[in-house]
Amino acid sequence: MITAQPAGTPSYVLSEGPVWHAASETLVWIDIEAGLVLRGELDERGHINVINRTELGEYVGCAIPLDDGRMLVALTRCLAIVHTDGSVARSAELIPEHQRLNDGSIDPQGRLVVGSLTLSGDANDNVLLRLESTGELMVLERGLGLSNGLGWSPDGTVFYSTDTDAGTIYRRSYGAERVGEREPFIVFDEGVYPDGLTVDSSGRLWVAIWGGHGVRVFDERGDELTDLGARIPPPHSSSVAFAGPALDRLVITSASRDLDDAERMRWPEAGGLFSAPSDARGLPATPWLEAPLPGVEPDLGALQR
Repeated sequence: MITAQPAGTPSYVLSEGPVWHAASETLVWIDIEAGLVLRGELDERGHINVINRTELGEYVGCAIPLDDGRMLVALTRCLAIVHTDGSVARSAELIPEHQRLNDGSIDPQGRLVVGSLTLSGDANDNVLLRLESTGELMVLERGLGLSNGLGWSPDGTVFYSTDTDAGTIYRRSYGAERVGEREPFIVFDEGVYPDGLTVDSSGRLWVAIWGGHGVRVFDERGDELTDLGARIPPPHSSSVAFAGPALDRLVITSASRDLDDAERMRWPEAGGLFSAPSDARGLPATPWLEAPLPGVEPDLGALQR
């Protein structure tokens, strides 16, 4: 295991969702609870310089950078496009008031897949949603505890999703028209909480462990590769991505949330980003094939770009 080093960012409440945007050679991530979308430049030492900070005033579950500078974001209960001038076009509300949208990613066909978690009440009625190219919203799964990290195999035929409350990463077959039945792929020990994940070019899963001080790695059979992975000093690693032009730098997000005063003094970089060089290579992010947001008239100009 390698030890990832602080990347020089501020300490956030709950940094999450790192995405490397190849067209601009920048990293995009969020602070979920502070309602922030952030963009930074990554240098050869692994330091990240924040160059843009957008405040949205509510929860942000994920942010997908678009090539023209806009962002597709999951807000508390709706999807939205954040324009370069800071204006926001919101969809209709998609989930009940006791839930919020959480981690999301673009599937191999260019469609957004995003899950939900419970803010109050029953914690086993969360869903996994997919925004179709027509603007229709499809429910891929119901009955989840806390939908979290998502990823696909390099050939796009296997879909992985995390239920943090269940301590389980599921897999199922995946295609343009059909999603197979889910099956448990990695079941963690009680008290181990898988969070965000990414899949590398060899098909291995890199999984951030909330409370686990870093990232664990599993092969395509679900066996842990104990000689790989990365550690960070603070306990709450929240997500992971490969960044840089060669997708050979590991970036790990973390949280300062749920730490008491003594723990924050012990780990002052908690909530910041960490990075480390890696022998593994990531997969390029699939661009979003722009679709109408539910309840919003489509931007015909944008759809033609």
